[in-house]
Amino acid sequence: MLGKLMKYDLRSSFRRFGPLWLALLVLAVINGFSMRGLFEAAASRGGFARLFFTVLPPMAFFGVGVATAVLLIVFICERFYKGLLGDEGYLMFTLPASVSAHIGAKTLSSLILWVLSTVVAFASGLLLLIVYQPGALAEGWRELCRALAETQLPGAVVWLGLEALVLSLVGLVAEILKIYASIALGHLARRHRAFWSVMSYLGISLLMNFAMGFGLTSSAATRLLGRLNDMEWVMAYAEGNWMLQGLGAAACVGGAAILLELLLAALYFFITRLLLTKKLNLE
Repeated sequence: MLGKLMKYDLRSSFRRFGPLWLALLVLAVINGFSMRGLFEAAASRGGFARLFFTVLPPMAFFGVGVATAVLLIVFICERFYKGLLGDEGYLMFTLPASVSAHIGAKTLSSLILWVLSTVVAFASGLLLLIVYQPGALAEGWRELCRALAETQLPGAVVWLGLEALVLSLVGLVAEILKIYASIALGHLARRHRAFWSVMSYLGISLLMNFAMGFGLTSSAATRLLGRLNDMEWVMAYAEGNWMLQGLGAAACVGGAAILLELLLAALYFFITRLLLTKKLNLE
């Protein structure tokens, strides 16, 4: 059932963001050719041509990128609110699926949408560079591959990279669930629910920042941070070998951060689930 719920959300997501992703990639190609001077002859014919070929492409590329980022946040909020708390909620809650499945489907769909938007943004920048300076980019890639082939990185570096990737994804899930919990809290109000949802988000953020600050200033955390600060953190490269020190402690810090984000995600999930189970009001 989770897959069917996600399929419905992802279809709606791709219909909304597919044209924006395509426009971003096309504008990246156009800007690459413009930076190479391909349109200089056309732009020299007059002011309007110069505006059209040299000024509008970067403005449009930047505008579509910003619009995609803003619409991504708006769409995540909209799909949760309309799908579970709005008119669609009457239909969704008649399906043979639990509240947890609905929240999980919304969260995973939003995560996929966010990751795909990030990949498209990165791909558009890379595509612009490929069109603008293909030779320099190819040479840089060959140099990077040659350096990696000649250098054996310690396994701890790969582990830290994987930890960073997992931490990014888990942190993203926690942020999405925090948005959902804020919307569910704001929906308890009789009027101005959007306003109270924003206030709930700000309140949760301030509360978590205060708790984090209080935790870091506690005696145990102070002693731990002191020990980490006293350690020698070394990362140097000489004669084809890497000298690394302190990576074990860095891996422990990364693991603790992942655990903390998982706990926050679970907290936001159960707050949202409790409100949708006990306090749901679709009127």
